[in-house]
Amino acid sequence: MLMDKTTEMVAHMIGIFHTSVEEIRLREVYDKFKALKAEALDNGKIDAIAVSFKAGYRLEGFAPGIKYKPPYLEEGTSSPINPLHTASGIFVPGISVGSLDFQVPQFFASLYWGGGSGKPTLEPPASVVVVTFQSNFLYDDDLLLQGDGTTVFIDPTELLEQLQHYQTVATAIAAPADAEILVPGETAGADAIVLHNKIGLVEASTLTGVAASVLHGAEALGLHLNGEVVEELDSLEDVMPAYHASKAEGGEGSSGADASEEGAEGESGAEEHDWPDPFEGLDNDGATGDDFHIEAGHHIVTGGNTMVNEVAINSAWLDAPMIAVMGDVVNLEVIAQVNVLVNHDSGMTGGPAASAVLNGAGMTFTSSSPEEDESEETAAEPAGGGLPSNWVVTRIDGDVVSFNHVNQYNFQTDHDRAEVCFHSSNTYIAMGDNSLVNVANLGELGFGYDLIFIGGDMISVNWISQINVLIDNDTVTYSGLSPSVASGDDNLLYNSAHISGSGLDSHDEMSTGMKGISKALGEGDEGFKSDPGYAPVFEGLDVLRVLYVEGDLTTVNWIKQTNILGDSDQVHLAMDNLEKESGAEVTVTAGSNAVVNLASINEYGVDSEVAVGGEVYDDALLYQAELIDTDADPLGVDLSGLASEAVAFLAEDMLSPEIGTEQEAILPTAPEDTSSSDVMQTMLA
Repeated sequence: MLMDKTTEMVAHMIGIFHTSVEEIRLREVYDKFKALKAEALDNGKIDAIAVSFKAGYRLEGFAPGIKYKPPYLEEGTSSPINPLHTASGIFVPGISVGSLDFQVPQFFASLYWGGGSGKPTLEPPASVVVVTFQSNFLYDDDLLLQGDGTTVFIDPTELLEQLQHYQTVATAIAAPADAEILVPGETAGADAIVLHNKIGLVEASTLTGVAASVLHGAEALGLHLNGEVVEELDSLEDVMPAYHASKAEGGEGSSGADASEEGAEGESGAEEHDWPDPFEGLDNDGATGDDFHIEAGHHIVTGGNTMVNEVAINSAWLDAPMIAVMGDVVNLEVIAQVNVLVNHDSGMTGGPAASAVLNGAGMTFTSSSPEEDESEETAAEPAGGGLPSNWVVTRIDGDVVSFNHVNQYNFQTDHDRAEVCFHSSNTYIAMGDNSLVNVANLGELGFGYDLIFIGGDMISVNWISQINVLIDNDTVTYSGLSPSVASGDDNLLYNSAHISGSGLDSHDEMSTGMKGISKALGEGDEGFKSDPGYAPVFEGLDVLRVLYVEGDLTTVNWIKQTNILGDSDQVHLAMDNLEKESGAEVTVTAGSNAVVNLASINEYGVDSEVAVGGEVYDDALLYQAELIDTDADPLGVDLSGLASEAVAFLAEDMLSPEIGTEQEAILPTAPEDTSSSDVMQTMLA
């Protein structure tokens, strides 16, 4: 009997339901059955199967076939001397390698022995690469309101835009002596020559208000302070702001004309400046009330910040008394220093304390050979000679690199706003006095040889770039009595850079003999087919230690240091309730900031005779510039003229909006008397 569609669909659904229920029941029964079966497993003993095997070979002692034969014996002795004991006192193990060959990609040392059948080991040089980035960012824009809060302050956002604006200007001032870092590689030689040409074209910045000095070549050598040759550079301890000098002596810090005069006389300067410990005072275990001491009087510190970038690179990586370079030789020494100070103060008392803006640089290179005594008779020159009868060669297939890049950056805003009322006998309010420090110290000791052959170029670049930017536009207002001392200057911008070298290089055209040896070594020859001619540096050597570098020998020490500090403070002192008879001293330290860059590159080696197959590119550059702006309208700074010139160096979108003279100064607290000053008001109402 046929069913209608609806009845048929219902019947199918009922059938499917019954089928599904049965499957679930069977699955449940099966799972229980499987579990019971697993419990009844028979884990009986496994019968061991005897296995027999036979080794057809027997292991014996290792016999690599190493042979050792002393090259010669010292006269009058029966024991061999170490053939690699050089005049410089360096010992290299005298182990022969026999017929073994070692293949190490990009670091393969082929060892040749010219006086016997053995092959002694000579350590090949390694490469070193150090890249360091250090940065500190601090936003310390404090707001302190002890009064009724009616004082009107400038928004710190506007001050931040102003700081960014001047940072752009500092970048434009440094632009003539700025360049991308030289990176080792296939194009390092060409890039180094381009960098050399750029250095030779550097001229002083022409931006309005900028004082710049540019020295090239031999004129850049020696000691220079703000573009002038000096006998000695000012030490940091002698030029620190009075506030920091007083702290170093154990005081709470002071400011004003009197303090700066003491610092100028050297009475308050510490022999060795100790940077403050940023963790000091965080552990208060066992602290008592006697641990906290406040000097008599009322002291407000909104400045007193410290920024320090310090780098020291001491390198003695690879050198030799004689170097043969098939390609070009590029040697560059560069120091670029920029200081930007904007200091517009209003409402200061106690006399001005001048700020110090210093760019100090030194380039000094000395010979590693001891000075000859003129009183002694000059020894006769040897009659002649050639290479020592024995030599050992190590080979590098590729480049040898010594690369150190250190980039340090400090950025801080300390735009404090304070409305202070005095109710205590003694007060100490610190809203500044921050410290940001970056420190890097590299020491690298490497390898020394008697003779180095370079198949490519020999590149040496020492580069130090330093920038300090300090914006310190402080405003102090007060009602009632005036403060004893309110100082907004006494700042320090200090750049110190020194490049020194021990060991002088003299360049000469490569001789035919040197070219022949370098070509033979490049082709894998294990012996010298020609004589480079007599060299005094080889005199007295029994064994000549030789290094062959197939590619370039690249040495780069690149340091970049930047300090950016905005310390535009706004302070209002409500001194109406401070009695004249109390004699309490009120001091405000809104300046006394120190931004410091310290960098030194010290290279140690020996005097080298460099035979060059290509060209020699040797130059030095000293670029020192400063922008000091202390005469503008204290209510604001208009940089329209200066900013338009900076566009010539930088992209237009990098410039922040200008802060013009429309800025409104902070206003003093309204008087407590609320009566109207309009005596006719009642009649006009």
